[in-house]
Amino acid sequence: MRLSIVIPCLQRQEMLDRLLSQLTLQMMDRCDVEVIVVDDGSQPPLEIVNSSNIRLLRNNSPMGAPGARQRGFAQSTGQYIHFHDSDDLLGHEWIANIIRATAQEPAPDMIVTSRLIIANNGVVSFWSANQPQKVGSSVQRLLSFQRFINRIGPLGGVTFGRRAAQHIVFHKTPASQDWLMYDDVLYVAKNIYFDLQNYFLFNNHSTLRISNNARSRAKGYVFAARHRFKNRRMQRLATRLYCAHGADDLAPLVLVRHRWLKRTLCEILARFPLLTGRRS
Repeated sequence: MRLSIVIPCLQRQEMLDRLLSQLTLQMMDRCDVEVIVVDDGSQPPLEIVNSSNIRLLRNNSPMGAPGARQRGFAQSTGQYIHFHDSDDLLGHEWIANIIRATAQEPAPDMIVTSRLIIANNGVVSFWSANQPQKVGSSVQRLLSFQRFINRIGPLGGVTFGRRAAQHIVFHKTPASQDWLMYDDVLYVAKNIYFDLQNYFLFNNHSTLRISNNARSRAKGYVFAARHRFKNRRMQRLATRLYCAHGADDLAPLVLVRHRWLKRTLCEILARFPLLTGRRS
């Protein structure tokens, strides 16, 4: 199997149906792609129609998105693994383009694609994968930036090689799970391929995304900072920097002062990683 697509889902039957319809059309006449849906304790249970090449796993009780992804990954057989949220969609010929990207030489440990962002007001914008490519001249340089600024973006824009994905620790944190997954992969990755043409549709509607909950987002920032840095001062500084970048999502729960100054400091620390401590 060339590609495994793992989809954790809780209660979102209608959204899941839309995504699976896309996948079914794009997988037509293909035998090198599998889809694994993990029903994370939905009531009533999720249903799948026309389930060719689509497997449904059920959790008796909710494990959270990280636990659902971990279970789906354990059951997957693909040489490449893609984790996709049920509220996002895929671009035209996304599967064919990803399969083509996996054939790059040298073999990529991580594939980063572009994305169309659908905002709360319905406005659509395009984010190109050349943005992380600009700072990702080396894996180590991209990792340095990732510790302070999420240059890679949401999980739907990333596909992992199995060798690198085996190092992922599926942390049970309410938000910022993707940041730590990227860290785990970048620590062992040798090659990253930036696919500027392929894209997915990121639905950034605040009522849909669990991680857009301000309290969950703030807890995720604290967890990520504590995991990434052993020095308590760096943990506090990193948390403030994450809050500065996510200030619009955190309001009114957290008041972020001097956000532009903190964002500038974030850029400086990312460019000069020797100023920070190592991850514990």
